[in-house]
Amino acid sequence: MQDVLNKPSALADFPVVLHLPIQWSDLDAYGHVNNLVYLKWFEDARAAYATQVGVEVVPTCKGIGAVLSDIECTYSRQLKYPGHIYAGVSAREVTISCVKLGFRIVCSSTGVPVAEGGCTAVLYDHVADKHVAVPEEVLIAIEQLEGRFFRNRSSNSESP
Repeated sequence: MQDVLNKPSALADFPVVLHLPIQWSDLDAYGHVNNLVYLKWFEDARAAYATQVGVEVVPTCKGIGAVLSDIECTYSRQLKYPGHIYAGVSAREVTISCVKLGFRIVCSSTGVPVAEGGCTAVLYDHVADKHVAVPEEVLIAIEQLEGRFFRNRSSNSESP
């Protein structure tokens, strides 16, 4: 798995893009990529995004990490082995309590999108066993990564 510098145009609006192989074990009985593999690729992209904005993928000292409250995927084309895909992720919305992410899977050989989806992630304190607000430093990191604001701030009206 690697972050991509030269991403396809279909992923121009996605700040985090991974280039991933289609593996033989990803196939179903019909010879194309199983639908659950797309969700795995979404999760790989989400983990890369979380790392870039300072959210622990595996909670350690603080016990705070992101957990999903929902995930969705719409499939538009099938994929087959061998090959590679690009998995892009971008923030759609950030509120006090959650981050909504959008995903797009693109076939690397054609540059054509093959699936789109989204999820809602909440930050969860595993020690206190409750969800917590999105910290200001995470919001700022998301805004810098995305190059846009998600909440109005009276003290700063310029873009990040």
